[in-house]
Amino acid sequence: MPDDTKLSAEAADFLRTLEGSDYPKALVESYPRIVNAVVELRDDRVELKKYLDTLLNDVRGGRKGFSLSILMNIQDLRDRLVGPEPDTDGVSKWL
Repeated sequence: MPDDTKLSAEAADFLRTLEGSDYPKALVESYPRIVNAVVELRDDRVELKKYLDTLLNDVRGGRKGFSLSILMNIQDLRDRLVGPEPDTDGVSKWL
């Protein structure tokens, strides 16, 4: 099992090759285990989408939630690797 307190070498390499995306600095510094999990799931879009969606949407209740910078890093990774959710109401996802 990978070390959850450090970014794996595989994840670091993957982030360097991810085009069109800002480096998710806040996420890497605070939750390297999330980035490691994303990299492990990247070839299974269904499972990756499920995992990222559970991070972005509190389905258990009572959770504190992420800071805006971390939330934006997770959403950016989701948009790049899974694709953005369709914009059905014309409202920015950050409002």
